[in-house]
Amino acid sequence: MNDFQALLWRVEIPRSRIEILNEFVIEGLGEDTSLFMKNISFRDELLLPGEKGRVDAFFDKMKERKSASTVFRIINKSGVLMWLKLIGTRSSCDPNYYHGTLSDVTDTAAVVTKIAEEELVEGAQVVLKEDKAAAVVAPTGSQYEINISDALMAMHERLHQQEHTDGLLFSDVQTRKNKVSVHYSGKVFEGAVQGEIYPYKGTIAQDIERYNLNYLIVDDTLDSIKPIDWALFVPRGIRSYYAKPYYVRGVLRSVVIICSKKTAAFKDKLIDSYDDVLEPFMKVARPWRRQDHAKI
Repeated sequence: MNDFQALLWRVEIPRSRIEILNEFVIEGLGEDTSLFMKNISFRDELLLPGEKGRVDAFFDKMKERKSASTVFRIINKSGVLMWLKLIGTRSSCDPNYYHGTLSDVTDTAAVVTKIAEEELVEGAQVVLKEDKAAAVVAPTGSQYEINISDALMAMHERLHQQEHTDGLLFSDVQTRKNKVSVHYSGKVFEGAVQGEIYPYKGTIAQDIERYNLNYLIVDDTLDSIKPIDWALFVPRGIRSYYAKPYYVRGVLRSVVIICSKKTAAFKDKLIDSYDDVLEPFMKVARPWRRQDHAKI
């Protein structure tokens, strides 16, 4: 069992007692690997926003003695994004026991994400040139697909040439559904899942709406008390950012966030500082948003 590349455990359900069956250590958790299974507060501190529901559902099924599995993301003790997997099933010898494993599947998740992104790129190409945004698309059946990831990458390349920015985010805001879908560009976001979903509560979008801001500048994320800053930016070394909202008929629909590893990189910026780059991008983003929501 000690050679098995996962943490092996079993729970005596009536007594809520867990036994750790081997000494496997997950890199990034170290000696706290078993604590992840035992301490819900410790576990919740590591989970990325939106992942708690998946993990809680697994433990609920365990209490019901039902087989279950789930994959979820954490930020480990070193601030690195990891994908973990839980698998469990009721013992065939004694129904009071539930056996399972906790394993690191980060490498597998990265491969799957790369394949998915490559398949998306095959369907469409978006290019931004100078002050014009042109959606160069390929037909899929009778429809045309806009690739927001390529448009975002093109905008980031231009910003990086101008000011050496380190990353770029586009947030599709759906307040009524309590969710924000995030797309990324830049080396600092390598490994991030395009279209990643976060709860609206605690996001930059919520702060912008709550305080009726025309734009938002954070000079040092290490001084922030926003959960999203500690979950998304601090672990990747992003120290400051500039966020600008975009509205449709008075309703917040999108937020574009320009990121830097330097503190106070945007302290002198104004509401229109990046309009020459952002406005052309939004000419692509608006129809993409309509197209994307039409699929739902």
